[in-house]
Amino acid sequence: MSQPFIQPKGLRLVCFEQLRRVAVCDTTVKAWHEQRSIALAKLKLATVADILEREVEPMTKEWLKRVNLIPELTDIPLSDLDRTAHLAKLYSDLVSRLRLAKDVPSPNSADAAAHGQIRRAQGYSASMLVEESRVFQVATFSTLHLHQNELNQSQVLSDVTVIADEVDAQLMETVRSLMAAANRVVPTAAKQPAP
Repeated sequence: MSQPFIQPKGLRLVCFEQLRRVAVCDTTVKAWHEQRSIALAKLKLATVADILEREVEPMTKEWLKRVNLIPELTDIPLSDLDRTAHLAKLYSDLVSRLRLAKDVPSPNSADAAAHGQIRRAQGYSASMLVEESRVFQVATFSTLHLHQNELNQSQVLSDVTVIADEVDAQLMETVRSLMAAANRVVPTAAKQPAP
C-alpha cells in the first residue's frame, strides 16, 4: 500500500501550471538581461578622463563654492580668478595622467611648484594648501558621482586611485615649493645679532 503524500511544513505544493509560468518568466528575465547587455555594449561609456575634461568649468565652480565656505581660506582676500587660476592646469594634468599607460611614471608638475610659490606670496600656509586639495578631491569625486551612469564601472575604482595619487603628488610638490619660498624669506629680526 502506498503512503499518502505529506507536505513538509512551510512548503507550498506547486502545480504544473505554476512551474510552467516560472520557466516562462525565467526565460523572459534571461532575454531581458541579454538585451540589456547588448544595449550597454552598444552604448559608448565615457572614461573618467572624458568626464573630467568635459566638466572642468562646473567642477571649478563647485570647488570655488566649497572653498568660499571655509573661513581659513577666505581670510585671504583673492578674486575668484586668482583663487581658481591653477585649477584648469591641475585638471589638465589629471586627465593626462589618467590617459597614461599604467606602467609610465607621471612627470613632476612645474605648475604645482609655481602654484606653491604664488600661494606663498598670497599668504597661504601649508595647511591651507592641504584644505584646498581636499576640496578639489571632493568636487572631483562629486562630479564623477553625478555622472556614474556614464562611466565604465569596472574602471572607476582604478581611476579614482590614480586621481588620489596624482592630487597627492601635486600637493606634495606645491607644499615643497611653498616651504622653500618660506625658507628663502628670512625675517629681518632673525638677521640682526642679539645684543
